[in-house]
Amino acid sequence: MIAPPFSALAADQALPHRDVLLDAALMRPVLSRLGAAAPVRIDSCSLVRVNYQVGRSVRAQFRIEVDGVFYTVAARMFRGMRGIDAYQRSLDKARDVGPLRGIGLDDDLGCVFWVVPNDRRIGTLAAVLDPATPVPGVEAGREVRKRLVAYAPEKSATLVCEGLDGIPLGYGKVAAAHQAARDCGTYASLRERLDSRDPRLRLPRTLGYSAAQRTLWLEAVHGRRMAEATGDEETADLERFGVAVAGFHGLAVSHAPLLDRFAPLHLRENAAIIGTIRPDVSDAAEHLAARLIADAVPDGETLCLHGDLHPKNAIMCADRVALIDVEDVALGAAAADVGSLLASFVYRRETGRLSRDACRARMLAFFAGYETVRRLPATPSLQWHTAAAMLVERAARAVTRIRPLGLEHLPALLSTSEQLLDSPVDLP
Repeated sequence: MIAPPFSALAADQALPHRDVLLDAALMRPVLSRLGAAAPVRIDSCSLVRVNYQVGRSVRAQFRIEVDGVFYTVAARMFRGMRGIDAYQRSLDKARDVGPLRGIGLDDDLGCVFWVVPNDRRIGTLAAVLDPATPVPGVEAGREVRKRLVAYAPEKSATLVCEGLDGIPLGYGKVAAAHQAARDCGTYASLRERLDSRDPRLRLPRTLGYSAAQRTLWLEAVHGRRMAEATGDEETADLERFGVAVAGFHGLAVSHAPLLDRFAPLHLRENAAIIGTIRPDVSDAAEHLAARLIADAVPDGETLCLHGDLHPKNAIMCADRVALIDVEDVALGAAAADVGSLLASFVYRRETGRLSRDACRARMLAFFAGYETVRRLPATPSLQWHTAAAMLVERAARAVTRIRPLGLEHLPALLSTSEQLLDSPVDLP
């Protein structure tokens, strides 16, 4: 959950009420006016996700409780009068959800609200969540329960389909645009290159794809999410994770784009975003971006990258590791994937959630597993990509995702990124 304060964010003149939207306590009475017949009493309200485009818009996701039932509400704050236009365009298709209107507008804040399954761009979400919509791979007539487990307003939603015993039977990912179709092709390409008997790596099997509903259905991979591990268990998992990632890097996807996340333009843009909202670290962000651009290392061999490498996307199943969520698969240097993971450890260390020794132990465990399959990227490449990931994926996202812990430690994150360009990744 996200809660204020937000470490002195500079005002956004284009979105003057930004901080109101980001405060669940202040939004509680606003959201109560979504009641279809009259304002409802909200028993609890929490802010669970933010996507902040500086000077343009704020997307926020709330979880509210009304009469013991939880609802997901997507909010978007627009600049100027665009909110009224978005509201009017969505009004005809909106449907009530329980005691709530499917869509609402707050003129004073410049905000429009959608109660899930209503969504501004994911027009098929209600149909996919409908219990009557069949799930590929599940026998006809079997009763299933569908439950939303991940949601990015106006982009995508992931739901689990469970039997009455609560055991997952499959997952569906419904998208606003063509992401589900691309993911379907990506899984097909990856599985074509992966031996089904591979002892290290597993990928979910595609159960079906619906172009009409823009939905990809995947088998349920049973096991323990790596993100649930702690302490020694996490360290042991990371060695197996390293083995699986190295195996993934040996696959291929014909239509995958080149990774451009750390291109000079993006480095400058991310530094500018940080500096606009946190002018106290503007110089440090700009200096780091300039140095990354000046000291860029050759990419070397181009491999198949997962593109979103973190423990939430790994499932420990028996003696193999399943990697899921392939929407960011790209071609590039192996150090881009590895550096992204290392940056997550450094972030935890700098924000006080890992000791220096624990951070180093996790890095070395991953290295040990990876090197059983292929050689690690060269140290200069690892250093550079870890520093770049600290800027783009950690420091900048602390701003655009409104992560209080990252915002609190933003100066240290930028300083550490500079140090990574001068020192080995596995700092003692």
